[in-house]
Amino acid sequence: MSAPAIPLGARLRRSPGLVGLKREGAVAPVLAFVLFFVIYVAINPELLTRFQLQTAANLVAPLALVALAQLLIVLVGGIDISVAAVMSLTNVVFATQLESASPLVAGVLAVAVGMGCGLFNGLLSAYGRLPVIAVTLASSFIFGALATEVLDRPGGAVSEGVTLATSGELAPYVPVALVWVLVAAALLWLLLQKTSLGRHIYGAGSNAEGMRAAGLNDRAAQLTAFVLAGGLVALGAILLAGSTATGDPKSGDPYLLNAIAAVALAGASFTGGRGSVVGTICAAAILGLVGNVLFFAGVDSYWQYVVGSVIIVAVVGIPVVVRRLSARVKGASA
Repeated sequence: MSAPAIPLGARLRRSPGLVGLKREGAVAPVLAFVLFFVIYVAINPELLTRFQLQTAANLVAPLALVALAQLLIVLVGGIDISVAAVMSLTNVVFATQLESASPLVAGVLAVAVGMGCGLFNGLLSAYGRLPVIAVTLASSFIFGALATEVLDRPGGAVSEGVTLATSGELAPYVPVALVWVLVAAALLWLLLQKTSLGRHIYGAGSNAEGMRAAGLNDRAAQLTAFVLAGGLVALGAILLAGSTATGDPKSGDPYLLNAIAAVALAGASFTGGRGSVVGTICAAAILGLVGNVLFFAGVDSYWQYVVGSVIIVAVVGIPVVVRRLSARVKGASA
């Protein structure tokens, strides 16, 4: 006898195109990205040159991967405060291991460390039933201290070959960093949308009790989300090391708030069970490049956070206002 169906609050979205994006809450960030891109090109037409495209991709790629990692944790109903420290730790591990190991070995080790950090957080959160935000806040201090222990100042041995493989061009007008992000995003989308594990990750955030009632393991799904998130953060750290040609024990610090903001901008539910890979990538691109737009527009860079906040409020708030106005119009006409 098969197990009863789980009434997940946010089942896998299998509908393609606009309908699928709407169900994931990704329409607003996608439209915002299109508008942002048009404004960006109008202000800085050189964006479409090879050099500018490559520079933009290298700027956005690490944030996009960290944001996807944060999305996984949000899907299971938490917020990971440790992503910045995990990024710093894996960044310096990768950079320092290049002194004695091949780039492949150094990369595998960095990803393993990132997944190990995720495993640590996941075990305490999923099986220890401790609050995610408390666990990740505490672990952020641990991972940050380890990063400083590995490398106490910017350094490492990032070679030109590593730089080309992480932040160069795969082909003219095709930045390598963008390819890495698209591959990671595609694999994550397939995992979430086409596998039972993806259903369980959505379910762990939207209806954990329903999963347990059906005999399914919500704790394992939550643990898996943390481990995968750690791997994504490590990949972002590797791309960052390649683009900056160094390792830095503080390299992850700017990414925590921006990653959370990208997930919020993408329309994810912070109670779990709802979020979009496509929307998160678009939101990360907006937040990653807003500083450049302000620079070319002649606006002081200190306004970046204000403008970013306004963008988030607009993209998140406008659909809410539209829905309320639509409901009132329907109610008045009924």
